[in-house]
Amino acid sequence: MNTLLVNLTRFGDLLQSRAAIADLARNGHRVALVCLENFASAAELLPDTAHIAPLPSAVLSAGLASEQTYPIRGDGQLPLPRKQWHKSLAALGGFRAGLEDAFPFDRICNLTPGLAARLLTRYLAGTRPCSGFFVDEHGFGVNGNSWAAFFMGSSLERGLSPFNVADLFRKTAAGDSATGPGVASLLEPGEAVLNAVRERLRKEAPDGKCSFIALQLGASDDRRRWPVEYFAALGDIIQHRTGRVPLLLGSEAERHLAASYAAKARHPHINLCGRTDLRELSAALRLSELLVGNDTGTMHLAAGLGVPVLAVFLATAQPFDTGPYREDCCCLEPDLPCHPCRFGKNCPHDLQCRYALKPEFFASLLISRLHEGRWILPEGEAVTGSAARVWITRFDAQGFMDVTSLSGHEKSSRAVRLSVLRRLIRAFLNEEDLDGEHGPAFPDSAASGPQGKKDAGLRAAALLELLRQQAALALRQGGGATLARLPATWRKAHDALRSDPELAALALLFVQTTQCGRANEPVHELTSLIRSVQRFSRLLDSYVRATAMLT
Repeated sequence: MNTLLVNLTRFGDLLQSRAAIADLARNGHRVALVCLENFASAAELLPDTAHIAPLPSAVLSAGLASEQTYPIRGDGQLPLPRKQWHKSLAALGGFRAGLEDAFPFDRICNLTPGLAARLLTRYLAGTRPCSGFFVDEHGFGVNGNSWAAFFMGSSLERGLSPFNVADLFRKTAAGDSATGPGVASLLEPGEAVLNAVRERLRKEAPDGKCSFIALQLGASDDRRRWPVEYFAALGDIIQHRTGRVPLLLGSEAERHLAASYAAKARHPHINLCGRTDLRELSAALRLSELLVGNDTGTMHLAAGLGVPVLAVFLATAQPFDTGPYREDCCCLEPDLPCHPCRFGKNCPHDLQCRYALKPEFFASLLISRLHEGRWILPEGEAVTGSAARVWITRFDAQGFMDVTSLSGHEKSSRAVRLSVLRRLIRAFLNEEDLDGEHGPAFPDSAASGPQGKKDAGLRAAALLELLRQQAALALRQGGGATLARLPATWRKAHDALRSDPELAALALLFVQTTQCGRANEPVHELTSLIRSVQRFSRLLDSYVRATAMLT
């Protein structure tokens, strides 16, 4: 089976599709990958990829630009600019023809939920079967399975996403065949590039030192970037207490961060910001004992190369969903009630989360990993001024990436809520029993009574029951006025779920459940709708009961 995988995401997310590719390969698929052309070199790091097809996005975008300016018309009016869409269409046709010649595929799976990727998937597929995210022959959006539906919903409500993105890629692409711990290992840099970078570091290292700690200064968003002055203070501690040389990593666009680091640091260091290609970056990481950095593609690259990671998650970032896909990595979050903040919202606290974790705290964790081989929670002066949640990555019993608390935060309201969601949603999407002795087990700190149910949960539950009763009545009456009321009731139930951030992660799952059957076919019969509403109602009730006492 030849499978074409589409992933039009950035560097880090592209690397996180490695586990999905490994699952497909393990199940007998030859996999080709369509990616954005500027990330083709990153795709080359993904093992089990038989062919890489970089999408010529620059050419396609240029074809949609306006043609050059024309002279003013005789009536003094400017002519309407004409688009060169025909050039884009020709380029896209050439891309498809070349792809089919290079890799005749039997099916296509798209891991990018955006509309452009869905349309591209349908165009490339022709009459071949599609999975993941695509549009049907009538142009309506389709989520290929229930996991894909939840993936899309959780991408909109990231604050309550209990699954690592790599695992959502796996389940979207491979479904039930994605079992056991995922494989995240990336291709190692070749011996030649390793030797070249090793020699380069030897020449630049002070006093012939050859032990390095990599520091990734940048992030995709400044709000998610630990302050440069903190990195510089950490570098001082690293050099003074461990003798390791700080090694600055980053892109050309992050050179200014390295310059700021150099102005603030009091120690010798090596600056490779903007001075490596991707293979040289991989080699620099492999020659480092550990990476300290923000939630970035470099973090995922280090994890895929087996390099220990100490990562910080600020603003909207959280280790539950975008943490490194490797066991025994250490993830830090600010222990603030507002973290993680919601996407698209301005910070009312002057980004205080960026300054909540102090360099001494990082240094204590880092030194324990270097000297003891394990992460040890800081004590004494190292804790002063830091408000930190510390998580260690591990695979759970079902093979999903999870985090365990080193700082005692596993009983916090947020952690318990995510744990409950994790168990319930996995059982729901895997068509497992939600009730009885075989239902999902909840953590001890989850509540078991109806007290404290929130208004949104009560309202949604009541509307779901009304929807079920109306569907049952319409079934008995053969349609009529009751049938006409169903869409309005369905919309009210959906809006009730969306209105509460703690329930919003379930909203799109509600859409998928009540509009599609088990095989992702539209629900036409009222009996199917009734069963779907009943099943979703049990999911909502179980969640609300399990989290009723949480604040």
